[in-house]
Amino acid sequence: MHCIIPAAGMGTRMRPHTWSTPKPLLPVAGKPILAHLIDSLTLIGVDRLTLVTGYLGGILVDWTRNAYPDHTVDFVEQKHVSGLGAAVGLARDLVDDGPVMVALADTLFQADLGVLRGCRTNMLAVCPVNDPERFGIVVTGKDGRVLRLVEKPKEPVGNLAIVGVYYFSDGSSLMRACDELSRLGITTRGEYQLTDAMQLMLQSGQPFETLPVEKWYDCGTTESLLYTNRELLDLHGGTGTPLLENSVVVPPCAFGQGVVLRDSVVGPHVSVGEGAVIERCVIRDSVLGAGARVHGGSITGSMLGARTALRQASRSLSIGDDCSLEV
Repeated sequence: MHCIIPAAGMGTRMRPHTWSTPKPLLPVAGKPILAHLIDSLTLIGVDRLTLVTGYLGGILVDWTRNAYPDHTVDFVEQKHVSGLGAAVGLARDLVDDGPVMVALADTLFQADLGVLRGCRTNMLAVCPVNDPERFGIVVTGKDGRVLRLVEKPKEPVGNLAIVGVYYFSDGSSLMRACDELSRLGITTRGEYQLTDAMQLMLQSGQPFETLPVEKWYDCGTTESLLYTNRELLDLHGGTGTPLLENSVVVPPCAFGQGVVLRDSVVGPHVSVGEGAVIERCVIRDSVLGAGARVHGGSITGSMLGARTALRQASRSLSIGDDCSLEV
């Protein structure tokens, strides 16, 4: 099966981490966000990928080719970010009338995607949300069929959000709808949206159904990525075994190869990239990139990039009775 993965965004909400690393390659629960996505797609038979790249695209190209040599991988460049519909439409020359999926590169989920194998109906993965004005919203009838799709509605129409996984039984129809957006000049908030392209498909008589998602994990901010890190570690357990020197690991944690812990307590919910060294430190609920060096102090709810060097000086305190102190 073929899957288009739009990954051209600049990841501005994740800066400074995305100044040098594409957002889909940021680590969570022991591997890049994009690896979690591709691995889940591979389980249902996806063996052909088209990545829509832009910012830091060369890094994404090299990583994907090296990490998934058994997949057929194509790349198209989105030079001007103008919406998801425009991004998907760039793959028109690589899509035929067979089935095709679209999956967003920074969204992870828990769902049984196995139902998509051989599916002859267009399907949208959906999940209820509290802030529907931020998402593409699905309006369904009593029979569960999709009646209408609205991108980031200004007025309440429902709370069933499209969560970033789409299945189209006929890829050519999807590409025609994306082209039609441009021809008709249909935009939402100045961008060509995939939701609007699918609304055109609905209006032409092409039915859509919904696929409920048990849980949906956004990795768009540092806070949401750390939440996803906790959830995935709780769900799948820890991975890797660090070299322990007078140290303790509180599971679940994920460690890359060659991680060294000296006189430290690490965990729970900590992911550490390969080659990192942690000394005389207490760390929990954090993500550390490959090659990080941390010495001293305590870290909670933090994200340190690859090859970060952090040294925290020890403190000597004299505190009297009935005091309250934060340092």
